[in-house]
Amino acid sequence: MLESGGFTTGYLLSSLRLAMKSLASATRDILTSSFVHGSMPGLFMSDTIACLGPEGSFSHLITQMRFPGATVSLRDNIGDVFDFLSGRPDALGIVPIENSSGGFIIDTVDRLLDARCQLTIVEELTLDVKLALLGRPGEEVRTIHSHAMPFFHGDDWLKAHYPNAKRIVEPSTAKAAEKAAATPGAAAIGPRQNAERHALNILHFPIAGEVPNITQFFLLGHVANTPDASHNRTALVVELPDRAGSLCRFLTPLSEADVNMKRLESRPIRGQPNKYRFYIEIEGSMAEDRVQAALAKTHADGATTRSIGSYRSGTRFES
Repeated sequence: MLESGGFTTGYLLSSLRLAMKSLASATRDILTSSFVHGSMPGLFMSDTIACLGPEGSFSHLITQMRFPGATVSLRDNIGDVFDFLSGRPDALGIVPIENSSGGFIIDTVDRLLDARCQLTIVEELTLDVKLALLGRPGEEVRTIHSHAMPFFHGDDWLKAHYPNAKRIVEPSTAKAAEKAAATPGAAAIGPRQNAERHALNILHFPIAGEVPNITQFFLLGHVANTPDASHNRTALVVELPDRAGSLCRFLTPLSEADVNMKRLESRPIRGQPNKYRFYIEIEGSMAEDRVQAALAKTHADGATTRSIGSYRSGTRFES
C-alpha cells in the first residue's frame, strides 16, 4: 500500500471522508438553525413545524431529520397542514408532493393550485424510503398492515415471501405499526424506526431494497425566498386559453430558452366544469434572466402564471 509521510493512503482517504462527513453535518446543522430561527434571508422565525401525522409517519420522520429539536405539530391530513399554516404566519409546514412508485400526491397539488392558498414553497426535501417488515419473531404472519404505497412498492416481494398473508390498508405506516403491535399474527410495513416505538422487531430490512423508492416533500412557509440563482426549481400555477395547441404554445418559449420542465399536472377548477389549472415545475430560478424572459413570452397567447416559489432541491435523507 502506498504511504505518504508515515500515513497509508487508506488512512488518509478515511480521514478525508470523515472530515467531509463532519463538514456536511455541520452545514446541515447551520441550515437547520437558520430555517427554524429565521436567520436565512426571506424566512421568518419559526419554532413550530406542521406535518402529516401520526407520530412515526414518514412525514414526521423527515421533519425530525430536517429540523431536530423543533416543536412539531402533527396533523390529521394534508389539508389540515395547510389550514394550520393559514392561521399561523410564524409556522412552517412539510407536505409530501411525489412518490417514485405512486406518483403525485394530489391533495398537495390541489391545495397549492387553489387560488386562496397564500403559502410558498421554500425548499424541496427528498427521503430515500427504506421499508422494513415489523413484527414478532417466531410468530406466523397472517395479516400485514401498511399504507397503500408500501404495498404497491413491495408487491413482488410480498408475493414471493408472504403469499398467503392478508394485506390490510391503513391510513399511515404509523397506524399500521400500532395495529400490528396490538394484533396477534400481524406484521406491519413501514420505517424501521417504528419497531422500537411499538415494541416490535425488525423481521426484514430492507423490503424490495433494490427498487428505488423516493418520496419528495415541500417545506412551506408564508415568506418567499429572496431571489437567488442557486434556487434550482420554480413551481408555477398556470391557466391557459381553452383552445387547441395552447399548452404547446406555452411550453415552446421554455424549450427555446433551454428551460427544462420537471413536473406537469392538470387539475379541474372547482365550479368550472371542463376547465383546468396546471401545476408546472421547471428547472431554474425567477432570479435568472432567461427564465423571466421565457415566462414573459408564454403570456403572448393569453396564459396566466403565478409563481408559488423558487427554491433549492436536493436536500436528501434516508429512512
